[in-house]
Amino acid sequence: MNRWHAVRPTRAESVLAVVLLCVALAEAVFSDEQPAPTLVRVTAAVVPPVAVAFSRTWPEGAAAAVVAVFLLDSMTPSPAGTLGAGFAWLAVVFAVAAWSRQPGPWLLALVVAGTMRDLRAADFEASDVVIDWAFFAAAAGVGHLVRRRTAQAEMLATRLEIADAEREAETAQAVTRERAAIARELHDVVAHAVSLMVVQAGTARPMAERIDRELAGVLETIENTGREALTELRRLLHVLRTTDEADVAPLPDLHRVTELVDGIRRAGVPVRSALVIPPDVPAGVALCAYRTVQEGLTNAMRHSDGSPIDVEVSSDSRTLRVRVRSRGGAATTEALGTGTGLIGLRERVLLCGGRLSAGPDACGYLLDVTLPLSAGSHVTDDPRTPPIGAPS
Repeated sequence: MNRWHAVRPTRAESVLAVVLLCVALAEAVFSDEQPAPTLVRVTAAVVPPVAVAFSRTWPEGAAAAVVAVFLLDSMTPSPAGTLGAGFAWLAVVFAVAAWSRQPGPWLLALVVAGTMRDLRAADFEASDVVIDWAFFAAAAGVGHLVRRRTAQAEMLATRLEIADAEREAETAQAVTRERAAIARELHDVVAHAVSLMVVQAGTARPMAERIDRELAGVLETIENTGREALTELRRLLHVLRTTDEADVAPLPDLHRVTELVDGIRRAGVPVRSALVIPPDVPAGVALCAYRTVQEGLTNAMRHSDGSPIDVEVSSDSRTLRVRVRSRGGAATTEALGTGTGLIGLRERVLLCGGRLSAGPDACGYLLDVTLPLSAGSHVTDDPRTPPIGAPS
């Protein structure tokens, strides 16, 4: 059953086979120019068109059937071929050249069988052989061309699949690297907070012992737990950090956005900034906002055509909003935001409970990030902020 599904006739070849079969039968049975129909002549007229139906899915089988019936017909005293069988022979030649795994031997067998039948024909003329060979060469040439085009298309499809797989792997690696970088940076933020908690608990415990021993015990537990947490954080950092530079490089602060913008201006790129930085921004949110400006400026510089870049940092009572817009042409708006930098930035924004939008708008290309200012809150589901990839 599985073998039948593999070689069953295709629709186009089946239609062609029916047409050729009707032509061959009509000529073999009803034509006055043909000898009286015999079993061999009818078989020679029927088998080649039927073989055409299987020529695409099983070209070797179709070729074997045509060769066998042509050789059988050539052994009769006066073989007389039909027009339908002749066109079927050419169709099988084309199919073998286009789709057979080993076309050479089968093409040789087909041309030999056809030539033998021509030589044995009652009305043999040398020109008939030359004409058949010319048609054979044309059919085989077209089939070879189709074979090459099919191979090229398959190769291109394979390359596209490999490229897609590599791109997905690169994206996954970029996400993994960015998450590791986020973890390294947040370690310093968390470690600072825990260290402050341990110092405060250690300072308050002697004073609490003079007032309430139970309270002093609670503070001692807090201090010990905090020290254990710091130890585990250091172990985690040792696993995550892979370079000495990561150990000593200071974490950027949101107030250093001005330095970042000034550095871009010194590079000759016009930048217009409107920076309103609120006080007491959580360290993780401040770091994410800085990275947002950094990524937006980096992309804008990479694809800059001399147009100014707008950087805006604003806030309300609940959220901090960072917007970087590059005012370039169509090529700029299509090229920005397609690399791994935006993927890593998205991980940062989601970790902070924020929302990221990146895409072309009426003025150019806009990177828009909204972050919560209070711990534990999220703006991911804020309907006022467009989804990733949508213009603001």
